[in-house]
Amino acid sequence: MPRLLLFLAILGVAIIIYSLIDCIMSKRHEVRSISKPAWLIIILLLPLIGAGMWFLFGRPRSARPGPPRPARRHPTAPDDDPQFLQNLETKRRQQAREAERRRKEQELKAREAEAKKKKGTGDGEKAGGTATPGNANTPVKPVDPAKGQSKDDDAGPASTERPKNP
Repeated sequence: MPRLLLFLAILGVAIIIYSLIDCIMSKRHEVRSISKPAWLIIILLLPLIGAGMWFLFGRPRSARPGPPRPARRHPTAPDDDPQFLQNLETKRRQQAREAERRRKEQELKAREAEAKKKKGTGDGEKAGGTATPGNANTPVKPVDPAKGQSKDDDAGPASTERPKNP
């Protein structure tokens, strides 16, 4: 019988020491029921009862028995990451806007070059003095001074002056 009492006393001291160390090592925000310092005082004042209460009511619960769950992982592939996909979409839209802007600029430059070309050919003939007032592309016909008509035209005088009344 004394051996049994000695064994029970050693077992009781081991349970109290284990519960004290477990209480000290646990994180403050994971302790249940009352605060961590209060649990230490209860374990010391009521040795076996306090240790039993610690294991039943104060000890942090494990999420699940068995292997711990892996922490939530971030996407490993770039196409699994929504932020990466959003960034790609933004870049694609910017490139499309830039391409549209370049196309419009080239179109505008082509129109301006065409307008300058048309304007330049019209000014060149007028500056030479060979164009007639009606059409810039019509050549001037030579006038026969004796008749007052052009050689190609027999319909009447080439000048635009009014004939004088006698």
